[in-house]
Amino acid sequence: MASILPNTLSFRLTLLYAIAFSFFLLAAFGFAFLLVKSSMNNEINDDLSEDIIAYRNSFRSGGIEQVINEINQDIKAGDALEEFVNLFDAQGQPIFSSGQGGWEELDINNEIISKIAGEMSLDAIYFETQGIPAQEIETRIAYSMIGPDVIIQIGESLQQISEILELLIYLFLITYLVVIPPAFVIGWFFVRRAVSGIEKVSYAATEIRNGNLDCHVDVYGQSSEIQNLVDTFNSMTLRIKELITEMREMIDNIAHDLRTPLGRIRMISEMTISTVENDACKTAAANTLEQCDKLLQYINGTLDVSEVEAGISSLQEEDVDISAVTFDACELFETIAEVKNIKFTTNIIPGCIVHGNKQNLQRMIANILDNAIKYTPVNGKVSVNLDKNDNNIQISITDTGIGIPASDQQRVFERFFRCDQSRQEEGCGLGLSFSKAVARYHNGDIALTSTLGAGSIFVITIPSWQK
Repeated sequence: MASILPNTLSFRLTLLYAIAFSFFLLAAFGFAFLLVKSSMNNEINDDLSEDIIAYRNSFRSGGIEQVINEINQDIKAGDALEEFVNLFDAQGQPIFSSGQGGWEELDINNEIISKIAGEMSLDAIYFETQGIPAQEIETRIAYSMIGPDVIIQIGESLQQISEILELLIYLFLITYLVVIPPAFVIGWFFVRRAVSGIEKVSYAATEIRNGNLDCHVDVYGQSSEIQNLVDTFNSMTLRIKELITEMREMIDNIAHDLRTPLGRIRMISEMTISTVENDACKTAAANTLEQCDKLLQYINGTLDVSEVEAGISSLQEEDVDISAVTFDACELFETIAEVKNIKFTTNIIPGCIVHGNKQNLQRMIANILDNAIKYTPVNGKVSVNLDKNDNNIQISITDTGIGIPASDQQRVFERFFRCDQSRQEEGCGLGLSFSKAVARYHNGDIALTSTLGAGSIFVITIPSWQK
């Protein structure tokens, strides 16, 4: 059941609200029901007491004959199925009975009669509730003494009270079923409005995790707790952006500053190789030259990524046939795939146009193709599919390579990050960072799906261009 119900804060708060509202509504109806029942029972007790007092006064003025006459008149004027009156002597022997329509089956409470006869008090009135099988309804009965050696038993059917109480229960059920669904919907509305700020913060956190540091949360009319959360989150986001910007600027400055000394070291190494006759010195100079080239490659790659991310690249933008660019890249890497005996397949729809920088787009596709072939073992497969749906162009590059662990899949697009499986291969960890930056520069993105030991799928999505 828990897996079927939504596991969201909004749903859980609404469900708790609905349960609490249902409980208090049930308690309110229960209290009202008991109050009405008690009030109606007290009213019947008062009616029976008034009748007893009236018969007691009749006995004082005219004896038992007048009491019997009044009982007969009252029974005729009323409903014989609703009330009855019996008279007994002090020994419990019947003197008179008005019983009709099932009242004759009524049990006589000899214990109460004996108690009244022993007290010989005209003020004491005793009540009991008794069921009569013939009427299938309860009856409220009162006992008292109305004169010397004369005890009256008077009762009234509780059928009307029972019908009223049943009607109250029916109305309660109808009200319960009618009120609860709207209450749930209203509760859902207010809870959703209350937690909307949290949802915006969660969405913004996801965007920041994906690299969008410009994401900002704006909420209005929220509670002070939510507003404090949003303000704190925005402050934290601004601080993170400042720190990352400072860090990237520092890296870029270091890269710029390193270019000049590395260039000089490279130039000295080349001069050493061409002028020195000592083989050991030439070997050392050659190694130094090789390491300088790697460092310059790292530096140039870092600066290229920074330029693309900052949108300050000086390269020209134009309408680019991305289908042709992808086809040319596949032709180039197909030769490399044949050397490793990798099956290379393509499915490219022609004539797809995007607007951007052709050189960067070429490097983006080449970087991912190079990784796919580099990390796919002999006899593996690499496939490239270019398709167009809606207003987007999707380039899917699938391989059967070593795969990427789930813990590293979000980090492979970071600068200089390399998985443990890829450290044995040459590279500087900037290819995917550059590719991601190029895709986002063109208002697109790159998605990764990978299974360790089974391969990876890189999906490049770029908006198509229509003049």
